[in-house]
Amino acid sequence: MITTKWQFWLGGGVSVVLLLLLLYQVDIGDLKDALREANYYLLAPSIVVYFIAVFFRAIRWRYLLSPMGRFPVSRLYPVVVIGYMANNLLPVRLGEFVRSYYLARREDVNTSSTLATVAVERVYDGITLLAFAALSAPWLLLLGQFDGAADVSRTTGLIFLLVIIVAFALMLTVFTLLGSSPAFTNRAEGWLNIIPAKPRPKVKTIFRTFVTGLAVLNSPSKHLSLFLYSLPVWLLEGSMYFMLAYSFGINKYFDSAPVLLLVVLLLTATSNLATSIPSAIGGIGPFEIVAQQTLMSLGVGASLAGAYSGFVHLVALWLPVNIAGLVLLWKNNLSLREISTASRSNSLTAEPKLAEEDNRCE
Repeated sequence: MITTKWQFWLGGGVSVVLLLLLLYQVDIGDLKDALREANYYLLAPSIVVYFIAVFFRAIRWRYLLSPMGRFPVSRLYPVVVIGYMANNLLPVRLGEFVRSYYLARREDVNTSSTLATVAVERVYDGITLLAFAALSAPWLLLLGQFDGAADVSRTTGLIFLLVIIVAFALMLTVFTLLGSSPAFTNRAEGWLNIIPAKPRPKVKTIFRTFVTGLAVLNSPSKHLSLFLYSLPVWLLEGSMYFMLAYSFGINKYFDSAPVLLLVVLLLTATSNLATSIPSAIGGIGPFEIVAQQTLMSLGVGASLAGAYSGFVHLVALWLPVNIAGLVLLWKNNLSLREISTASRSNSLTAEPKLAEEDNRCE
C-alpha cells in the first residue's frame, strides 16, 4: 500500500501538464476578471450543501458496513471527513486507506473489510455519475447546446466514457460475484497461489477479509438500495455547482434554469469521473481541465470556464473539507503524517495509540 516514487511523479506530472494545458487556453487577464467580477454570496451556502452531501456519504457507508455491525452516523461522519481530507492532501487516493484504517481502529473492525466497502462506494459513485451523464447529454444534444463544440474532441470524450463504463461494469461484476458466490470466491482465492509461498498466507488473509466487506452485495435489491443511497450524495454536490454557476454568471449562457440543471448534471459527472485519472493530490488537474472542456463544449468561454472550474474545485470543494479534517485530527491529538503512515504500514494490525484515542472523535 505504500506509494512508490513512480506513482507520485506520474501523478504530479499529469497534474502539471493538465493545468498548463488549461492555462494555455485562457487569457490570464480574462481569468482574473472572471474571478474579480464573480459574486461570492452563494459560496457559504454552497459549502454548507457540500457538507450535507458528506453527511449522506456517512449514511451510505453505514449501510455498507451493516454486515459488520451497527455504526452510528455521528461516529462515521468525522471519519468520512478525515478520509476526504486525506484524499485531497495525499497522493494516489491514499485517503481511502486512511479512512478504512481509522475506522478500523475506532470501531474494532478489520481494515481490509472496511476498505472493501470504500471500494464499493467508488463503484457506485461511478455508476451514479454515469447515470447523470446518460440523462443529461442526450437532452443537451437535442436542445442544440453542443453546437459550439468544434474545439473539443468528441471522439476522445466518447472513448474516455466507454473505458469508464467498461471499468465500472467489470468492477461491479467482480465485487458482486465475490460478495454472493462462494464458488467464485474460492476460485479467485485459488488464483492467489501464484504468489510466492512466504507472503501468500497474509495475502489470502487480506483477500478473505476484503471479501467480508462485500457481503452487502449479495442481492439485486441491495444494489438498488446502494444506487438510491448514492443519489442524494451527488445531487447535493451538483446543487453546489449549480449555485456557484450563478455566482460566475455561467447561467447567462443558457436559456433557462432547467437547461442549466442539465449542464450541471453533465459537469458533475465528467469532472468527478476525471478524478480517476492519476494526479498529484485531490484530483487537481484532471478535474479542472475536464470541467473547463465540458463547459467550453457547451459554449462557455475558456477563461470563464477555467476560473469557475478552478474555484469550484480548490475553494469550494478542496479547502473546506481539508480544514475540517485537519481540525478533527488536531482535536484527537493526531497528525496527518502519523495516521497516513500507520494506515500504510499497519493495515492488518491494531495500532494501540489510535485505539486509545478513538473515543474522543465525536
